[in-house]
Amino acid sequence: MACYLIAGAAGYVGSHLAKRLLAQGHKVRGLIYDPDQDVDLIEELAALGMVVWTGDLTRPETLIGVADGMDYVYNLSSSSILENDRLKRTFIDGNQNLIAACSRSASVRSYVFTSNTAPYGDAGDTLLDEDAPVALCYPLGEIMVAAEQTIMDLVRRHNFPAIILRVGMIYGPGHDFVDCVLEDTMPIIGNGRNFVSRIHISDLLAVLEQVGIAGQPGSLYNVADDEPIRIFDLYADICDRMGLLPPSTLSQERALQSGINPNVVGLAASSVRLNNARLKHDLALELAYPTCWAWLDERLGVAQEMELVA
Repeated sequence: MACYLIAGAAGYVGSHLAKRLLAQGHKVRGLIYDPDQDVDLIEELAALGMVVWTGDLTRPETLIGVADGMDYVYNLSSSSILENDRLKRTFIDGNQNLIAACSRSASVRSYVFTSNTAPYGDAGDTLLDEDAPVALCYPLGEIMVAAEQTIMDLVRRHNFPAIILRVGMIYGPGHDFVDCVLEDTMPIIGNGRNFVSRIHISDLLAVLEQVGIAGQPGSLYNVADDEPIRIFDLYADICDRMGLLPPSTLSQERALQSGINPNVVGLAASSVRLNNARLKHDLALELAYPTCWAWLDERLGVAQEMELVA
C-alpha cells in the first residue's frame, strides 16, 4: 500500500485515478481547488476513502504539509479559464509551489506532471519522439514549455524525481468524441488533414500508475496510442457509420473571428503524430486500446444495440 497525492482530484483524469487507486487499497489525498464545485463527485471520492485537501496551487500557503507522508505526487491540474496569465500561474507557479511542498517532505519518491502536445506546435506528417524540437505556434505552447523547463531545472539542480508526460487527446466514457460529432459540439478547425494523437482514459490511468514506479526520473514521455489519425478521416468514418452528412470544416481565421480561444484553435488545428516507443519500452506497457478505432467499434456497437432494443 502506498500514499498518493493527486492535484486536480476532482477533474476527469484525477477522479478516475483516485477511484482506481482507492479500489486497490492505497491511501489517496486529493488536492481540490474549489470544494463547492463538483460537490457530488467530491463527496463520492471522500466516501470511498479519499482525504480531501482544499488548496490552490498558486497560493503556496495553502499547500503547507500537503505532501507530507506522500510517496507519489501527481500534478493533473488544469484550468477552465484559458486566459494566458491564469494559465501561467496554474502551470508555472503551480508546479513551483507544489514541488516546493514536496521538497519539504522527505517521503516523495516521484512527481508526475501531465503536460500536453502544445510544445510540438504544428508538425505536419512528422512522427515525433521526445527529442523533437519544440515549435511554439500559439500561447499555450510557450506556457507549457516554460512549465516543463521549470520542472527540469529543479530535476537538474536538486535531483528532484520529476517526470513529465506530454499527453495526447484523452477520450473514453464522459469524453466521447462520437458524441461531439453527433452533437456538432467540436467542429473541425482547419482542413481536417491534421493528425491527432489520442489515449483512452483506461490506458492513461495505467500509464499514470506505472510511470511513478517504473518511469525514469527526469524523463519526458509521449503518452498516446499506436496510431495517430487525421481528424477528418475519423469524423468522416463516424458520419458514414451513423448515416450522417460528411463533417464540415471551419477555417482557423473564422474560428478566431468567432471568438474561439486561440489556444483551443491552436490545439484543434495543429498536426501532432506522437511516437510512444519510449513509454512502451520503459513501462513494458500493452495498451488496452492501441488505436481509437477499437473504441469506435465498441462505442458504436453499443449504440446500435441500444437503438435496436428501443
